[in-house]
Amino acid sequence: MSVFRRKGSPYWRYDFVFEGRRYQSSTKLTNKRAAQSAEDILRADLAQSRAGIVERKPVPLFRKFADEFLARTKGEMRPNTARCYRGSLGLTSDENGKRLERESGLLAWFGGKRLDEIHADDIERFKQMRSEQTMPCRAGRKKLSPPTINRDLACIRRILLYAVKLDVISTTPFIAHKVKFLKETGHERILNFEEERRYLSVARQPLRDVAMLMLEMGLRPEEVCGIRREHVHVLAVSPYLHVPNGKTKNATRDVPVTQQAKELLSRRCAAAEGEYVFPFRVGTGFDWSRPMSELHPAHYDALKESKIVPRFRPYDLRHTYGTRAIEGGTDVLTLMRLMGHADLKTTARYVHLSKRHLGEAQKKIEEYRAVREIAEAEAQKGINPTLSIRAVQ
Repeated sequence: MSVFRRKGSPYWRYDFVFEGRRYQSSTKLTNKRAAQSAEDILRADLAQSRAGIVERKPVPLFRKFADEFLARTKGEMRPNTARCYRGSLGLTSDENGKRLERESGLLAWFGGKRLDEIHADDIERFKQMRSEQTMPCRAGRKKLSPPTINRDLACIRRILLYAVKLDVISTTPFIAHKVKFLKETGHERILNFEEERRYLSVARQPLRDVAMLMLEMGLRPEEVCGIRREHVHVLAVSPYLHVPNGKTKNATRDVPVTQQAKELLSRRCAAAEGEYVFPFRVGTGFDWSRPMSELHPAHYDALKESKIVPRFRPYDLRHTYGTRAIEGGTDVLTLMRLMGHADLKTTARYVHLSKRHLGEAQKKIEEYRAVREIAEAEAQKGINPTLSIRAVQ
């Protein structure tokens, strides 16, 4: 017997699982025996697949539901997230705009399965397949990284969770903790000032200015590329750059402008012929109504010419800003606001303290311990501990 009452409620409820799907609701009955009979009737109707209390709809194919998911959540997701999900699904278009599906995407692997037919073993095989695949790079080809594969897993997890939200399926392998994401190795690449000088000296424009703003203000690459003239306020009493939107809700912020950044932005705004400070390149000219979108080709050329080893990503310029800020005495909460993070945990992941800074911190702890130890010893002898501490200092 599985009927029960919640504390303070006069009505009996049922809660059971049938063919992997959970059924729970109130019977609207105050008599326990009548409630049990109602549950028995429901179980019988389900077993005999009769129309009645619960009508079970056919579970859609993953391919069809993925399209529905993208359509329904179009206004809820950030453009970058939607683009990432389309990439994980394997969706692309030809030059005529015709929809195409890559052979390595989620749709190619799971598209023909119904949502309730996608099990943990299927996802594990997909992970293995992706781990063995390679992608082109400047050195030839390289295997897909764990973060790339984890983005695919995050995509299918969200689609299946959305199906649970709509009561299309009752659970997923992710809810049951049967699927694990791959372990990612954190990037701790912080530039020193010599590397910064070498990189900036060979970086072509506009990469040089983009890199400078990231180092000076901790902006994300897309935030720099999307700067509009109307958002630059260098003539304010406290000059600032308004970031209207971004990766998180805290990404919308006003970032104080340093003196070097102020001169750079003033020069850029004066030379701008349209809406964006960093325009989209079209052939030998620019489309000033669209923001710049590609940094990597120029970045790889700068790395090659500067001969910096080990190499770094454009995003590491933002890491460098965060680490220098902490080492310069900025508290973590302030840095979180400056960088537009959603919480302090994210800020802690971005800030990689140098060995020198950690060594200095350890030295301060050591000195404090020595001072306190001497003070306590002198206090036991009846000597004024304050005078003793001053003498040591």
